[in-house]
Amino acid sequence: MPDEMWKGLRFRLRIARILTSVTVVLVAVASAVGLFVSGLYRDNAWVTPQNQGTDLVTLAVVVPCLILAMRSAGKGSSRGTIAWFGLLGYVCYIYTGAAFAYAFNAAFLLYVVLFSLSIASLVALATRIDVVQIQGHFDDRTPVRPVAVFMALIAFMLCVLWIGQIVPFFINGTVPAGITQAGAQTSFIYVLDLGVVVPLALLGAVLLWLRRPWGVVIAGFVLVKAASMGLALLAMTWFLSRSGQPVDGMLSIVWLFLATSAIGMTLWFLRHCHCE
Repeated sequence: MPDEMWKGLRFRLRIARILTSVTVVLVAVASAVGLFVSGLYRDNAWVTPQNQGTDLVTLAVVVPCLILAMRSAGKGSSRGTIAWFGLLGYVCYIYTGAAFAYAFNAAFLLYVVLFSLSIASLVALATRIDVVQIQGHFDDRTPVRPVAVFMALIAFMLCVLWIGQIVPFFINGTVPAGITQAGAQTSFIYVLDLGVVVPLALLGAVLLWLRRPWGVVIAGFVLVKAASMGLALLAMTWFLSRSGQPVDGMLSIVWLFLATSAIGMTLWFLRHCHCE
């Protein structure tokens, strides 16, 4: 990329970088506190290990990757910008759940700040990236259709998983096991996945299939978010097993598939982006 082009991109991303930098520091604090401060979580014995599994991936994987992605984007890398966007999506998802669903604890206000900051960072980044320029950095061999099909598969999988748990309530009054095990009144996961992730994945699949500029960016967002969330789900399952709580074997297989396939698809997709 010519110097004047990436300098212009860097200038437009300055606000997003400032917001994200603050977010990264607070995410590191929140995840470290959750992981190492005994007694912080007041959720039940089934939820707390999962919170800590999420904290492990957030602190050990997402925080360092987000820092590297921002630095790379600042040097004009479209790969870095896409990774930055997707990792912010992960942070927004996790801390929306923390703010709305975790049992009230000493870090509550931190969750609220992260909920707000992650949304602001996403908006700032989304309104400043040059999607046409980013699309132009992908070569003609980019696996457009395989990635589009994969995103549609993610949407279908989430619909089958969650609607399959929800519908029995309307037939025989059976409350989904995930809600009863968590001791909750409802599930923020159903709301975010069915109300946000599924529509976004389908929109991205259609736009990518049609080779629209936003299709490439949304595809990268969904892939990176799915890869990081897949790792978090595996860590949640591991922590749950270590704590002696029951683990759903079928769901564990689904999470393993999601993590490995999303990581593989992300690497395959970004290999064809040639602007560094």
